[in-house]
Formats: sequence, C-alpha cells, structure tokens
Amino acid sequence: MYKLKLFGILLIAIGGALLIYTHFDKKRNEEIVLNKFNQEYKIDDEENVFEYKNIEEVLSLFEGNTGIIFLCTPSSKWCQKYAYYLNQALKDNYYKEKVYYLDITMERSLDSIKYQKLLEYLDSFLYKDDEERSKINMPDLTFVKDGVAVAHDNDTSLIPSDVNENDYWNKNQIKQFRNKIKEYLEVIK
Repeated sequence: MYKLKLFGILLIAIGGALLIYTHFDKKRNEEIVLNKFNQEYKIDDEENVFEYKNIEEVLSLFEGNTGIIFLCTPSSKWCQKYAYYLNQALKDNYYKEKVYYLDITMERSLDSIKYQKLLEYLDSFLYKDDEERSKINMPDLTFVKDGVAVAHDNDTSLIPSDVNENDYWNKNQIKQFRNKIKEYLEVIK
C-alpha cells in the first residue's frame, strides 16, 4: 500500500514536471519563431504581427474566416521594407490578430495544386502576364473577410529593378501606405 502511494506521488510529480517543461518549451519555440522572422526581415520588434503559416493554413482563411495574408520572401529587399512598414502600420492601428505569413517562393515554383487554388481566390487582384496567366508577385498582401478577399495590395511588386527600395519608401509613400492599411482594416472589421 505504501509503495502504491509513493508510486502515485512520484507519478504526479513527474507529470507536473513534464507539464511545466512543455509549457516553457512551447514558449521558447514561439520566441525562436518570432526571432526568426525578425532576423529574416530585419525587424527589431519582439512582438511583430506575423505568424508563419503553411499554404493549407493560408487557404483555410478562404473557408469563411477573416484575416490578413502576407506572401513574400526574405530574400527580397522589397519584401524586407514592406514587412517593416506593414508591421508598423498594423500596430499603429491596434491590429491584434496575427498576419498569416507564407514565403510563397516554393509553392510558386512548384506550381502546386494548392498554389493554383490560391491563384483562383486572388485572381481578380493579380497582374496577368502576356498569356493572361496570373502569378503572385511579391510583396503581396490580402485582406480576407468571411472567406472573401476584400482588399489587396501588391503595388510594389512590379516596380522596376532600377528603383531603389529606400528611395521609394519616402515619407509621402509611407504615409500613403499607412492610410491604405487603415482603410483595409476598416473593411475587415
């Protein structure tokens, strides 16, 4: 009987320790992901608005949900600047939800079925090539309300390569961008 009680106490102690460890390990993993985004996009914000998602999770927004999708790649200087100003604009407007972030590069290069589904959802917003095919150019930002894309921004995705991203993002452009984001947030409220 004594051994049984001792075993029960030991089992409870081990279970408690595992719960505590799991809780802190999850928090540490979340911090690593935040730090990864901050490092990839050179954003100095421990509480940035972005959350890594896979393409299935991004597509799930179009199943009656509301949120923001940011498609980009850290290898692009334009995406770097865009992410920085988007983070600021959303925080300035007290946006509390996480932005679904996906580096769309691989899905786009594979031209997967899921990528094609995403193209269908965004088709009316996307630029077409000479053969009238849609392609997601980056940076690409979509606001979804109740499963429908209601606002979209990819204005900087087709700026000529001879334009420097630092020159483009002047005070006037930043102000216009912030106003645009504020308007888009009103649409998904």
